[in-house]
Amino acid sequence: MKSLWFPTDCFMKGRPIDLNLNRNPMKWHLLLCMVFLAGLCSCEDYPTDPIDVEDWDSSLGEFPGVARASGTSFVVGNKAYICLGRSEWKSGFLKDLWEYDPDSDKWTRKTDFPGQARVKAIAGVIGSKAYIGMGSIGAFELSNQFCDFYEYDTQTDTWTKKADFPGEARNDLFCAVVDGALYTTLGFTGIQRSVQTWKYDPTADAWTQMTDAPHEASNAAGFAIGNCFYEGSGFRGSNLKFFYCFRPDIQKWIRKADLPDARMLSNGLAINGKGYILLGRYWNGALNGGRLLSDIVEYDPASNSWTKRGDFPGGARQNAMVFSIGDKGYIVMGEDDAERKSDVWSFRP
Repeated sequence: MKSLWFPTDCFMKGRPIDLNLNRNPMKWHLLLCMVFLAGLCSCEDYPTDPIDVEDWDSSLGEFPGVARASGTSFVVGNKAYICLGRSEWKSGFLKDLWEYDPDSDKWTRKTDFPGQARVKAIAGVIGSKAYIGMGSIGAFELSNQFCDFYEYDTQTDTWTKKADFPGEARNDLFCAVVDGALYTTLGFTGIQRSVQTWKYDPTADAWTQMTDAPHEASNAAGFAIGNCFYEGSGFRGSNLKFFYCFRPDIQKWIRKADLPDARMLSNGLAINGKGYILLGRYWNGALNGGRLLSDIVEYDPASNSWTKRGDFPGGARQNAMVFSIGDKGYIVMGEDDAERKSDVWSFRP
C-alpha cells in the first residue's frame, strides 16, 4: 500500500506517512487514531444558551385565514403583515393580506395583493410603506417566475404598481432594507441561480445593479443590522452554511463566520442588534428529503460569532413566516411534511 497523504495541519504538518498495512496490521490502529483526531480538529464547538421556556408564548391562538407556507411577512410600526403563500404542497396559491396587532392579538383582513397569487415574494419596509414583488408559481420554468413590484401604503390600505425588477424574473431572493433603500440578492430564475444584487430607491422608483454576491444560492436567510445586511444558508447543489455581510455604502461583500450547520428553507430576523437564523430543512436529495429543523442560532456581529439558542417548541418546520416587533420575535405558520400550519408563536431571546 502506498503512503497516505493527510493535508491537515492538526498533526504531522502534512508530511506523507508510510502506512504499509500489509507489513504491520498494528498500523491500522494508528490510521484509525489519525482519522479520529482529524475529525476532532475539523469540528467547531459553539456555545449553547437555550431560550428559556417561559420566554416562549404559544397563547396567541391561530391565524384566522388559510393556513399556509412560503408566504411573505413585513412590519410597519408596531404592526405586522402576512400575505401571499400557498395552502397546498405545490398549489393553492394565495394573494390575501392580513394585519396583525400584537397589543390586541388581533388579525384584520386588508386589501388583497393586486398581482397574481404567488409564493416566495420579497418584502421590505421604508417609512410607512412596504414594497413587495417577484416570486413564483412553480420551479424550473422561467414562465413561472415574476418580476412585478408593488408599493403598499398601510395608512390608506392601497396598492400602487412600481417599476418592475429589471433582472430576470425570479424567486427565492434574499431581501433587506438598509439606510432607506431596499436591497435584494441571489435567487432562482427557474433555470439557474443568480449572484446579482440590486438596490431599489423608492424616491426615484428606480433599480440600480450593485456588486454581485460572491456565491450563488437560492433559499438564503438573513437580516439587516446597522449599515449592513447579512445572508447565508440556502441551496446550491447541496445545503450551504456560508455567511456574508454586504456593506452597501462601499459595495463590498465580507465573509463572516459560517453558520453552525448547513441548511435551507430557513428564516432570519434581527432583535436588539443580534441576528437569528431558525427552522428550515437539511435537504438530502429527491429520494430522501432529509430532515426538518427546529433549531435557532444567534449571530453577534460585534464578535462575529454564533450561539445555539435551543429548539422551537412548536416543532420542526420549513417555509414559515417570521418577523420581530420590539424585543420579541414571532413565528407564524409554515409547514412540516404532513401539513401547512396555522399556529402563531412569539419568543423573547
